[in-house]
Amino acid sequence: MALTPLDIQNKNFSIKMRGYNQDDVDDFLDQVTKDYEDAIQKNRELEKSLKHAEEKLQYFNELKDALNQSIIVAQDTADKVKTSANKESEVIVTSAENTANEMIASAEKRSTNLISSAEDKAKEILTEATERARQLAAETDDLKKKTRVFHQRLSLMLEAQLEQVKSDEWNELLKPFSSYVSDSHTVIKEVLAQELDSAATEVAEAPEAEQSDAPAEAVDEQPTLEQAAIDPKAMLDLLNKTSE
Repeated sequence: MALTPLDIQNKNFSIKMRGYNQDDVDDFLDQVTKDYEDAIQKNRELEKSLKHAEEKLQYFNELKDALNQSIIVAQDTADKVKTSANKESEVIVTSAENTANEMIASAEKRSTNLISSAEDKAKEILTEATERARQLAAETDDLKKKTRVFHQRLSLMLEAQLEQVKSDEWNELLKPFSSYVSDSHTVIKEVLAQELDSAATEVAEAPEAEQSDAPAEAVDEQPTLEQAAIDPKAMLDLLNKTSE
């Protein structure tokens, strides 16, 4: 059983002859008692500190366990988040690739359709231009044929009329009427002479304006062939009349 300061202080020693000085022993016991009390107080304080330290240690151990558990949970959560992020990134990448492939396919299809449409339109325009060129060539060729036919008919008609003009019948028709009247037809000769005198008088008495109009009327009475030679429309009309 451990001694207490009170036990030390109440301790009685027996007295013998030639023993220790009682006062010295009492002083020493008082000093021991005091030191022992101090030692007990310090021991109590140390036990209290030790208990507090143990409580702290237990708290920190529990905190350490909790932190370790939190770290484990955090690590597990991080692994799950990482796995989920990897899967989500794979899904996003796959979706982006699919979308890009669809856009590329759509663009290629659209470009193919545009090229095909442009080629069809170009072929259509080329076909129309070729057909128009053929029509123009045919119309030009037909016009040339008609022109050659007209030229041939005009040449033949002019040659025929020239032959008629050079014939003896025209010479006979162009003779003066007086050449057909014999000397025995004196009455007719007198009438012709009167008519010639009357015509000469009218010409001499006519105003200058009327005389100047005479050539214009003569021009208006040009033969049809001469009009055709200077007027294409008259030439076509003449061609139509000749073909009829």
